[in-house]
Amino acid sequence: MRDVTSAQSSTHSGTIELRLTAAARSALAQRETPLLVHLELLFSCMIRKQVLFLESELPDALLLDGGEQQVRIGFRAVGTKTCLISDQPVPDLQTFPIKRVEPFLPRWLSLDIKHGQWRGEFGYVGN
Repeated sequence: MRDVTSAQSSTHSGTIELRLTAAARSALAQRETPLLVHLELLFSCMIRKQVLFLESELPDALLLDGGEQQVRIGFRAVGTKTCLISDQPVPDLQTFPIKRVEPFLPRWLSLDIKHGQWRGEFGYVGN
């Protein structure tokens, strides 16, 4: 992603850096409601990171502050009862019981929009 600007904010759980391309920043400025971004860390037989763009917030997601009012970021670690390896939606997700959530919180989130479709990526170390 090019033309990235970033903002950093602290939450009670840590800091997340929000990186927006120029296209994303422009699209956010035109929105009447905040963009709901859900960061999901799935524990199954493998670990999968996924960025979802939702219509409503998930009640058990931890809200993160990325320093941008037009972006609401939720984070949730989930698990499955069976081993599934797929990019498709996973049935029967359950919130994964993490006692110390801070080490699992992403450090950064990058957002872009192309052809009207939001795209996102998050990570734990610098780019």
